[in-house]
Amino acid sequence: MPRKLNLPQRPSCPYCHHPKVYVNSRYFRRAPDGSLTQVFSFICPNCKRTFSFPKAPRSPNPNKLFNFSYPRCPHCNNTMEIFKIRSSFVRFRCRKCKYKSNVYLLKNSSPQTNPLPFSPNYPLFICLLAFILFFSNLSFRQIRNVLSLNGYSPSVSTIYRWIKALSSAIKFTPIHFEVLCVDEKFEKLASKGKTDTIYVFLAVSFDNYLIANFRVSLNRDTLEAIKLIFPCRPKLVLSDGLTSYAQACEYLNISHKTVSSRVNQAVESRNSLLAMFTQIRRGFKKLSNVIEYIKAFVVLHNIKRELRMQEPGDWVKIQRPLVEYLVNHFEELFAFG
Repeated sequence: MPRKLNLPQRPSCPYCHHPKVYVNSRYFRRAPDGSLTQVFSFICPNCKRTFSFPKAPRSPNPNKLFNFSYPRCPHCNNTMEIFKIRSSFVRFRCRKCKYKSNVYLLKNSSPQTNPLPFSPNYPLFICLLAFILFFSNLSFRQIRNVLSLNGYSPSVSTIYRWIKALSSAIKFTPIHFEVLCVDEKFEKLASKGKTDTIYVFLAVSFDNYLIANFRVSLNRDTLEAIKLIFPCRPKLVLSDGLTSYAQACEYLNISHKTVSSRVNQAVESRNSLLAMFTQIRRGFKKLSNVIEYIKAFVVLHNIKRELRMQEPGDWVKIQRPLVEYLVNHFEELFAFG
């Protein structure tokens, strides 16, 4: 039976906000500075849940080599132990069923290094894997199911925070090509009961299908075409019948040629990939989110394209090199302010 106790600051239930709670147990927790803090465990008579108050900081385990939580076995749900430590990854093994799983680390980094300013309980490999799966047209719940096979089960809101932070921190620089294919597509932006039309401009290389530059705007005019083409500094621009591209090339003194959609296949196929991604997302609500998501989509597309040219094959064979590339070049690709 829970015991009543008069405290000067009796908290309320953090789950159902019931004002009257009872003390279930009490214990002492040692802080990192060595001091002891008395902690009470309360039980709510309304929802029957328990919680601790006050929240005392836990002292780190001196025998633990890594500061993130170790994965759990997807078969027996036991915490896995370290089996092997390599320079780029750590291999964990379940003591009961002998299931093994790898957790990748930063290249040439110490075990205690935590480069992410968020979610310190999860390794970098898991955060980047969720980031890649999001732009591979998987939903948040599907991403959580895939991560559970690696021994981690973060919540859907945690996965959303990872993707939002990584999308805003990823860096993009326009690429210079001599021949560019440019085109635009429209998307729906639904916010505050109104539906607006936004335009996504893409400039794609005619030779290797890399996305050289992108623009997201509410307007489809000559100014946006100039901002799309000028950073790439091409010698020839191929586009459809939109007059804004011809006027932009005339202003920039660049050769322009109007072609059909069959000749302009480089940018048309990239628009199809972008359309597949936006259809899974079911639209957007903020213009800032659209810019960040499109930027991350463009960067990941170019990395996958370069890896495919180095190792021809399907997406299944290129997924593991993509994760390793993001882990090894994390500081070059991301900048957290």
